[in-house]
Amino acid sequence: MNKTKKIILKEGFNSVIRNGIRSFTVEHLASSLSMSKKTIYSYFPKKEVLIKKIIDFRMKKLSSEFREIINNHEDAIIQFIEVRNHHIKFANKVNLKKLTYIKVRHPQIWNIIEEHRLDRKTIYVEIFTLAKSQSYLRKDLEPSTCASIYMNIINSTFQPDFLNNNELELNETIDHLRVIISYGFFNENAISKMKKHSG
Repeated sequence: MNKTKKIILKEGFNSVIRNGIRSFTVEHLASSLSMSKKTIYSYFPKKEVLIKKIIDFRMKKLSSEFREIINNHEDAIIQFIEVRNHHIKFANKVNLKKLTYIKVRHPQIWNIIEEHRLDRKTIYVEIFTLAKSQSYLRKDLEPSTCASIYMNIINSTFQPDFLNNNELELNETIDHLRVIISYGFFNENAISKMKKHSG
């Protein structure tokens, strides 16, 4: 990818995160880059095209960051924790009101985000498959099914509608989900009782 184009997309994403899509302007982006609007428009002929490319660029970059984490760690649990933590770090930068605005007012952009989120299943299939081979995953669980369920939980939980309708704060939801996914709902005493009761 052309260096100038990459700089425009990177700073464009920072601008969208700071100001939201509603307040995003090519003029402001050009000013922050010390670049003419004409230069930006030479790469992206319309503001709408630019915004879609910005979101797609950042989602692809996030996927490559996940891939890098997997490549840098041989232990499945470390991969899982590091990918999860990176996901949380990224999510903490996002404003819920701005995300809701995107979903309601810009469905084509929301579809780009959703497409990339659903694509992450392949990363988790790899992690759960490795976890099984390293004897971390329970023997009665299938890695692909675990990845599908995990991604469904993540994608369903972090929908703006769900968070807004239940008056949930993003950070609190992230913390609760992290604990529930990692350790389950119940403590060891409850798990022991369930095992006895289930026979």
